[in-house]
Amino acid sequence: MKNLLVLSLGAVLLAPAALPQDAQKPQDAQKVTIPFRNPSQPKKLVVDTMRGSVTVRGYEGQEAIVETSSRNPGREPRRAAEVPAGMHRIGSSTAGVDITEDNNTVKVSGGFFGGPADLVIQVPVQTSVSVKTMTGSAVTIENISGEIEANNMNGQVNITNVSGSVVAHSMNGKVVVSLNSVMPDKAMSFSTMNGDVDVTLPADIKANVKMKTDHGDMFTDFDIKVDSTGQPPRVEDNRGRGGRYRVRFDRGTTGSINGGGPEIQFTTFNGNILIHKK
Repeated sequence: MKNLLVLSLGAVLLAPAALPQDAQKPQDAQKVTIPFRNPSQPKKLVVDTMRGSVTVRGYEGQEAIVETSSRNPGREPRRAAEVPAGMHRIGSSTAGVDITEDNNTVKVSGGFFGGPADLVIQVPVQTSVSVKTMTGSAVTIENISGEIEANNMNGQVNITNVSGSVVAHSMNGKVVVSLNSVMPDKAMSFSTMNGDVDVTLPADIKANVKMKTDHGDMFTDFDIKVDSTGQPPRVEDNRGRGGRYRVRFDRGTTGSINGGGPEIQFTTFNGNILIHKK
């Protein structure tokens, strides 16, 4: 039977009823260190949280260090008459965090019940990272070398000083990525529905690029060889089922950098696309 390390962190808030200006202050930060089973083998971090920001930083150690703090969800304060004299509210709004280590993969989940759980996690630089949050204010990943996936439904994605491959997506937020080096045969994707896509790539990268913005512009300081033929129109013929005949021309642009290579996609609906040469 495989060994499985499971930790659960829960913060209990013992304080008088919070004032409105204190509603978003961090509460009761807790920190725990998780050893990887075999530090010499490939390592992975998986984060899945409902509410709260996530920050992941690479460092020179060999363990995962997880720090969590809770925030009150901004409840309306009760009138003084509703609080019994001499008593105080016990923190029903705090969030628990579960952490497991199995087969060199550390999984962190939290923020599903109670208030938001903000996470700050340190892992060895050579670690693959996957982060998913639903309503986090921001996902930040820095100083990592490996395969990186970041998905923030309602907030910005910031990925800086990394090497390897990146897939980054936000539904409502800007996507900012800076890569020092890339995996030579790995496709990448950067997308958002509402916000700019701002990506910095190594000057010597070889890639085929697909870029599309419905309500914005595209800018680059790379010498991109643009495919002048454009994308062929898409034809939808539904007349046989009582529908319409429709021809759609895609606003996307394709091209190549330094002769071409793995595919990189840049997509936004409301925003600009900026591709920088590092």
